[in-house]
Amino acid sequence: MNPATQLHALLDAGQALSPTYGGGLSSHLPMAQQALLQLGAPAERLRAWSAHYAARLAARPAVTAARELGRPDSDAAWHAHFTARIAATGAEATLRDALPTLLDGAGGAAFHGLIRTGHAVLAGHAGELAAGLAHWAAHFLPLPTEADDPPLPLADWLAALGRLPPPGTLAGSSITGRMRAWGAAPGFAAVAGRLHQQPDTLRELALLAARSYAATANFTVLHLLTACHAMSVLAPEPPRGFIAAAAAGLLASGATPALTLDAAPGRPWPALTAAACAQDDAHVIKLTHAAWRLDQRWPDPAWRRAAERGLCSTAAHANP
Repeated sequence: MNPATQLHALLDAGQALSPTYGGGLSSHLPMAQQALLQLGAPAERLRAWSAHYAARLAARPAVTAARELGRPDSDAAWHAHFTARIAATGAEATLRDALPTLLDGAGGAAFHGLIRTGHAVLAGHAGELAAGLAHWAAHFLPLPTEADDPPLPLADWLAALGRLPPPGTLAGSSITGRMRAWGAAPGFAAVAGRLHQQPDTLRELALLAARSYAATANFTVLHLLTACHAMSVLAPEPPRGFIAAAAAGLLASGATPALTLDAAPGRPWPALTAAACAQDDAHVIKLTHAAWRLDQRWPDPAWRRAAERGLCSTAAHANP
């Protein structure tokens, strides 16, 4: 069985499994499967990793709620909807029609709907695309923005975010909960969407995430980096909704953004990708995959440095 065929067989089997576990955490099974394949994991390793991870997942629930953006229990209804749309119009048209709406809520489920959709596109698997879009729609998280003030360059935008007063309650909440709290905070809407949009805006945001993760190993920043990679797969430029989600993610992380690299990377990509393939931590697998692919698109030492930091920080990662 060739690698692509093996991946599609695994993704076919995964369609029967729940998109969440443990009280609402996003399943990383299909995302990490695609990442492992592209990083070069042998067939036996991909099969063993999949079996180990799938053991935590229950069966996909039946449809119990009507479709509604941002309603987690409507995931099954959205899945049925997107499955039918793909059957009727094709994967490409379904994705094209869904993106303008969904990108306004890109940060939902700690960016995992966006990220799962990006991996589904890379896998070329229609069923997985339906699952990714459904997860995104069910966990849709719109964040407020105001368009009146002039755009800001990256450093000024970060400074403006840094001056915002924090929300009243953040401690102990999930990534999504903290992002939602920041979205409702006074002043957020006036700043969040003001990052100057230009051809290299996504590259700037992704490198900011890579450098910040390299400096801090912050778990929320890791999600922003993998979200930037997914965004690079799905659209040429990040829309205002994604920029607002990035702002909320940065604020929710509590990390100090890093505009420069903390240290030069010390390991080449073959060593890093091999180490990632030996990992059980899905977040580190996905981080390494995202950084590796982004380095192919926008060469920079920050990508390898972020992957190195992730491979050394497995014990610090917890589920979102």
